[in-house]
Amino acid sequence: MYMKRFLSVILLVCSLSAVAQNNLPDPPKFQSASVIPESAPTTVKLTWRPSDSTDVVGYIVYKIIDNITTTLDTVYDRMSTFYEYTGSSAKNISERFRLASFDSDGYKSTITDPHSTILLNSTFDKCERKVALTWSSYAGWGTNIANYRIYRRFSGTDYQLIKTVAATTNEYTDENLANNRWYSYYVEAVNNNGTTATSNSIDFTASGHEGPLRLIAQYASVDENQNISLSFQITNSGEVSEFQLLRATNNDEDYRTIASFPFSGQTQIVYTDSDVDASQNTYQYKLASIDPCGQISKTSNIASNILLTVNSLETTEHILEWTEYKDWPNGVISYKIYSYFDGVATEIGSNGQGVLTFSNNISEYVKRCHDKNEYLTSSFCYFIEAYESTPDIQQQNVSRSNIACTYETPIVWMPTAFNITSKDEVNRIFKPIMSFVKDYPYEFIIYDRWGQQVFKTTNITEGWSGKDAKRYYHTDYYVYKIRYADYKDKEYSKSGTFYLLME
Repeated sequence: MYMKRFLSVILLVCSLSAVAQNNLPDPPKFQSASVIPESAPTTVKLTWRPSDSTDVVGYIVYKIIDNITTTLDTVYDRMSTFYEYTGSSAKNISERFRLASFDSDGYKSTITDPHSTILLNSTFDKCERKVALTWSSYAGWGTNIANYRIYRRFSGTDYQLIKTVAATTNEYTDENLANNRWYSYYVEAVNNNGTTATSNSIDFTASGHEGPLRLIAQYASVDENQNISLSFQITNSGEVSEFQLLRATNNDEDYRTIASFPFSGQTQIVYTDSDVDASQNTYQYKLASIDPCGQISKTSNIASNILLTVNSLETTEHILEWTEYKDWPNGVISYKIYSYFDGVATEIGSNGQGVLTFSNNISEYVKRCHDKNEYLTSSFCYFIEAYESTPDIQQQNVSRSNIACTYETPIVWMPTAFNITSKDEVNRIFKPIMSFVKDYPYEFIIYDRWGQQVFKTTNITEGWSGKDAKRYYHTDYYVYKIRYADYKDKEYSKSGTFYLLME
């Protein structure tokens, strides 16, 4: 009797246990594992539909680590539908998650199939300014993926859908990106039932190879040969394969390359452009750095030569006009004006910034030269120097203009007498006092009162001393004839009498 009662108890307990195991709660309906774009720290949001079992009190969140399903966290409340995992590494790897429900008696449901986040990667092509996006397939929906959508935003904008691709496609290339613009992308998988799951976001600035920190045009200066000398300063050269010198003429925007310089770590480039006509044209120069893609990464400021012109009024007044020097960062502080006469430069004035004209009357200068019996050639020349506005005078740059000349109508003064025995040596020579006469063709002849030639020269600086190798000529009146030409090769002649005096 006792044995029968014991067996009955055992059978009852086993029967109750079997009933309990057969009434496990239903699992939740795992919908998606999405990485929240631009979340920091990276966050994965898991979503599900609640378990149908009314006695469920919560859910267990699992993460698969090294192929081992590991408990991650617990969510209480049967009607909970999501969980946010803030310790995620989904920017670097695709992570897998599973779910289970549990009831008030502590019984767990079966564990769901895993869902894997989408891992988005990118490769930016600096030369083509395009980005290649690749991503892992979303796992958890089987064959029910409808398509993938690619979203993009850039600085100051919201995400916009830019492309939808087939469910079998895991790559997309976005082209024609704006230089130095920041971009962010993510991919969204779409289930046939409309459910979505997003990837991690990736962001970058679509910049090409780094150009130099600074390219500074130091000057464009016309040298004595009327070539244009150029200098450029380079700071922190960056990713450069070569430098190219660009030139345009007379404010034209059509720049062309006139020279190239392989990159060798240089901090300065100096160049002389001899293929110019600096007396007629202005030239604009820029130095461009060329990156490994063969594209311009940076250009310097403009350096433009000064073009000077001189016009002469009949009153021996010279009007100088010149183009503004371009283009130092702080502009020009002053212009200095120089006369350039018989190879000697003399500063004759100075203008402030923006004052591009100057008037020079040479009548007093001509008079002084005539008083000294000094000969003046037909041309009277000038040049301008621009001085950079800079706080560091030691580093101040200077740009010189072309040499511009004006040509005066010849001025010839003839003495009426001379004394070959004068104590003043200058009075012992008879010759014309001339300004602005070409030295060829030139002829100066002296005759005595009977028409005999006593002196002749074609040397514009030579005069008659009143004697020859044999004798002194006696006191008397003589006749001179002079033939000369101006800068246009127009010939003139002049004749008259003078008195030779011997005391």
